Order: sequence, then structure tokens, then C-alpha cells
Amino acid sequence: MIYTPCVSRYDSTGVSNDADWSGVARIHDGLISGSGVLLASGLHLLTVAHLLDDLVLTDSSVVFVTASGTVSRRIQAVENYPDVVINSLGVWHDLALVTLEQAAPPIIDRYGLYTGIAELGQTATLVGYGQAQSPLGVVIPEAATTRRYGENTIDAIATSLSQYGWQGSLADQLLYDYDDGTISRDALGDLLGVANRGLGGSEAMITPGDSGGGLFVEQGGDWLLAGINSFVTRWTTTDITTAAEGSLGDIGAATRVSSYTDWVESRTGQSQAPGGNTTSPPASADVPRQVQEGQGVWFLVQLPGPATQIATADFFTRDGSAVAGQDYIPTHGTLTLDLGEWWAKVWVQTLADNLIEGNETFSLVLTNPHGAVFPAGQIELTAQRTILDDITLTGVTQLAGELFA
Repeated sequence: MIYTPCVSRYDSTGVSNDADWSGVARIHDGLISGSGVLLASGLHLLTVAHLLDDLVLTDSSVVFVTASGTVSRRIQAVENYPDVVINSLGVWHDLALVTLEQAAPPIIDRYGLYTGIAELGQTATLVGYGQAQSPLGVVIPEAATTRRYGENTIDAIATSLSQYGWQGSLADQLLYDYDDGTISRDALGDLLGVANRGLGGSEAMITPGDSGGGLFVEQGGDWLLAGINSFVTRWTTTDITTAAEGSLGDIGAATRVSSYTDWVESRTGQSQAPGGNTTSPPASADVPRQVQEGQGVWFLVQLPGPATQIATADFFTRDGSAVAGQDYIPTHGTLTLDLGEWWAKVWVQTLADNLIEGNETFSLVLTNPHGAVFPAGQIELTAQRTILDDITLTGVTQLAGELFA
């Protein structure tokens, strides 16, 4: 098979309404752009590792397009899945987590993760950014901020193609081909020996520029993220062109999200179950006070009710027994609650080490409020988190105090 890296904009059948799919964001640095999908935390996006490897992160931003305009957020941190492989043969475990400096506004959609194993055969909706492209691979110029969507059928899990030279870790990719309802363009049908022309002439396909866009399936009325679009490859027997650019007869691949749920939840410090689109603040009992070493943790900032004017406050982390740069990644910035918003989260990543040091603490501090006031007599507000040590001594008996002079 011929592999083409960084191929992930698709020829879609529709331009999304600005109120739809608002949690699918454009990630760009002014030269290179792709997509990402906002998770239930409101602070994290899933995208593909190969996109982040190409971006200049210090110049990068995340842009959400809504019915009332665009919302931009800076990137605080990125993390690739530890086993990602990117080389001349292809891409595997192509997944990365983006952490924003500030949570996206509650009006922007959040998406839960699909955690089942029944993706095969489902009709999926592909969502991402980029120029439209004809079925013959001809680019149609348009604004880079155009978000597009379209449908395709999940035709195969990558394990079924191992006999054809599909290499690497095989169960972590969802595959779909781009046919026009004819046998001659049915790439996966030809490969697997099972005719499967899916949605016929109404299918969409990823093409260059949509790296990190979402592949969604519907479950119980919720749109769940089942895949992160990664790349296109071609099957010479069916491809209508001589390149893997997302033309008829090509095959699209998405990183299978259900294989990585544990990793995502461990890094975000939050369950990514469905139901993350609510505008109500989390219950006090759901706010984490402790975090396992190496995982993420969030702080809740909440007004008594929806803001009647723009409210801001500066924030920064403060050492306790935990030390910035050794036990957690320090962060600072300005938190903004727009009109009608009444809560936000600030996320902090803790760091794992191999030291026996016991549990440690650090705090988030709010200062300098505008558009809102602190309780009388207070010039700053603080909230503390405890980092739980992940190393314990075994086979050691603590000596009683009276044995020491």
C-alpha cells in the first residue's frame, strides 16, 4: 500500500451550520492547520500526533467557530500517546492530547468518548476543517475556517487487513473507503472479498488538512467520538487517481478512540463519558481534591449565577510541599467568564517521578478580579490539591519513637 502522511481533509457533502459541531476546532499556527475535538472537560482536545509534530506550538491557537462568532484559546501543553509511531511506512497510535490555557465557553459542544467495540458497520459522521475537494481530487478554493461534515460507513477494523501488509498495531484503526456505489471503487470490498458499497454516492472522505478531525457515531441521542481522522491510503485497483489524496477509491483511517480511553482519562483526570455538554456547573462533590501522581487535575471557578457582565480574574499556581517543575507543571493566566457564563475550569498537569516523597500539595490562586468581587476582606482566593505519591515502601518496619534518643 502507498501511505501519504498528513492527509486528513475530506471531500464533504455539506458545510456545517455554525451552531452544529462547535466543539470541533481548528488548530493552526498560521501556516499549517488541522482539527481537534473538545472533550467533556472543556479544557482538552483530542487530535493526531503527526499534526502537532508539524506545528510551531508557540505560534499555535485553537479556534472554535460558533453561531455568534469565533472563540480562540491558546495552547498550554500537548502530549502524544507514548507509543505513537510516525515513519516512512505509516502512522500508528496517532493520537495526542491538547490542553488549553483556559476552558472553552460552556456554549461550545463537548463530546464524550465511544467506549464500546461495535463500531464496525455503523454510519459515522466525519467533521473537520479545510478546503472542499471534488471526488477526482480537485481542490475547490474556500475559506480555511469552513467546517465541513459528511457521512461514511465504518467498513473495517485494521486487523482484517494484516494479510495485505497493513503494518504496526492493527486494532487501533477504523477504516472506511470512498466509493460511489460502484464495485470498481469499492476498495475495502475488493481487499476483503466482500462487496460493501456503504452509502453509495453520498459518502464523504478525508483529504489533506483535516488531521485530527472527529469520526462520530450516535448512541442514545448523543454524538460520541469513535475515531480521530488520521490519514488516507490508496488501493491501486480502485483508486480513480494515482495519489492518496482522498479521491474515489481511496481508504481513510481513523485512530480508534475506544482503544485509548484509559489513557485519555488518566491524563485529563476526568471521566470522558457522555453528557459533557451541560452548562450547569459540576457539583461540589465531583470536584477533585486529590490526584494520582502523573495525572491531570482541575480547579472549579464559579460565580453565584450567570455573569451579567464580562468577569475576569488572574490565576497562578503556588507551591506547597509540591514544587513547580518537579511535581507539577506551573500555569498562570487570566480567566474570563463571558456574558451568561458562570463557571470555568483551570487544569493542571502533575508530574510522575521515581522518588519516595509522600503526598504533596500545591494551590491555585485567584487575584485581581474585574466584573466580579471576592468576599469582603479577601484579596485572593486559593484552592489546594494533594498529589498522591505512587511509590510506597515495602518490607520496611517503622521504628518506634522511644528507640531514639
